[in-house]
Amino acid sequence: MTKDGPLWLVVVSVATGATLGAMIRWWLTYAFNGTSWFLSSPLGTLLSNLCAAYLMGMALAWLSTRPEISPAVRLFIITGFLGAFSTLTAVLGENLHFMLTGQWLASLEHFLMHIGGSFIALVLGVLTIRGHL
Repeated sequence: MTKDGPLWLVVVSVATGATLGAMIRWWLTYAFNGTSWFLSSPLGTLLSNLCAAYLMGMALAWLSTRPEISPAVRLFIITGFLGAFSTLTAVLGENLHFMLTGQWLASLEHFLMHIGGSFIALVLGVLTIRGHL
């Protein structure tokens, strides 16, 4: 038993959510990372991070007003699905690649788009649920 319920339920909740989140992230990077657009950042990774941050903001705002939602559902959404859907480690790896190849402006642009953009998307998700958008 864990503080969130039976261990088997925690494992199933996180693993199922993570599988779905990772598959969507894979699809976005597969479909869009080879796409040419006006910035250096790989588009699929950026889309994954911005969407995950927005959905995280919405989920946190929604779940904060619904204490009756079980820990298993919260773990499925936040830790599993959105944790696997976001790609912070991929962003850091891509950013390091830009730095190691001397692409300093691309590195700065990439970092600001992903980190700054994800924070803005997170706030927009909260504002959406709270009815301010």
